[in-house]
Amino acid sequence: MVGASTFAQEASPRAKVGAIRWDAWTGGGVTEQVERTLGPAKYHDRLPWFAEVVAEHAVRIQGGRQEIMDREIDYAAQAGLDYWAFLLYPESSTMSESLKLYLASAHRQKVEFCLILHNAFGVTEAEWPKERDRTVALLQEPGYQTVLGGRPLVYVFSLQYQGAFPNERFADFRRAAGAAGLDPYCVYMGWNPASDFRNHAAKGFEAVSAYAHGSSHAQFSQLVKAVETRYWQAAAEAGVPCIPLVTTGWDKRPRQENPVSWEKGHGYHQQEVFPSVATPEEIAAHLGRALDFVRQNTSTCPANAVIVYAWNEHDEGGWLVPTRNPDGSPDTSRLDAVGRILAPGRQAEDQK
Repeated sequence: MVGASTFAQEASPRAKVGAIRWDAWTGGGVTEQVERTLGPAKYHDRLPWFAEVVAEHAVRIQGGRQEIMDREIDYAAQAGLDYWAFLLYPESSTMSESLKLYLASAHRQKVEFCLILHNAFGVTEAEWPKERDRTVALLQEPGYQTVLGGRPLVYVFSLQYQGAFPNERFADFRRAAGAAGLDPYCVYMGWNPASDFRNHAAKGFEAVSAYAHGSSHAQFSQLVKAVETRYWQAAAEAGVPCIPLVTTGWDKRPRQENPVSWEKGHGYHQQEVFPSVATPEEIAAHLGRALDFVRQNTSTCPANAVIVYAWNEHDEGGWLVPTRNPDGSPDTSRLDAVGRILAPGRQAEDQK
């Protein structure tokens, strides 16, 4: 594992830190399914802060309100997060509601945003031109996260089980972005830095990263060691440009017990051991080491950025967003710990 963090004592500018948003909490069929995964009482400590417990084994999660988004922006900004990376779904999908709420928020200037292209590639031929143009328009929105002197940061996540990479649509997206005068910095989210870069650089990807890392280890510290070794150090050793992944956990038992429709037959359904729940201090230390890694490996990390899994992957086991205490109040302990790394001056002011 990379050594203990010294970042808090450093005066040099730090990397931009973002967190992945998978927004299944704003209504529709996906929300109904995750209400079932998190329904059992033993998982209620994972619920997002705005959820309601309606019975011992039943919850209601209605996150599609502007005031919820506004408050989440404030939470993220207070902790020092720089951006959110939204998984981009088709505009008509209920999974796009949170992005719409973010764009409509009067608070949005506090936290920038970028896109993870993935599901929008799967629309029909008739729908694709509209989705392509929508994507390019989003890259031009105020507050879109840029790197390397103004280039829009774009992640692309392609799941192996969903078939071949959508080469033609990705190329079409890049052509449309270029026609709009944009030069996006495209980052492939994969599994192996060296092979991912070798296989995808010719398509226009200039760096690699990862969305998440699964693990059957019993301890969160072992998951962290795997991430730091298999992604950060492997990229540095291979001379591959990367945006380091920071993990906050991996425990999909809620989906084992109440399977979701989009993950039928996945290997984790037979998994017996998952990593322990991360403590806020473990997450903060891991993030601090990521910042140190970026600072010490500028050729490997030219974009000067980090991505965190995740803001709100509650039933997969990775989150930073406040969860729901038994009395209904928000548990901000993870963001408090992150804030001591990213915004120590701001945290000190709050304690006065």
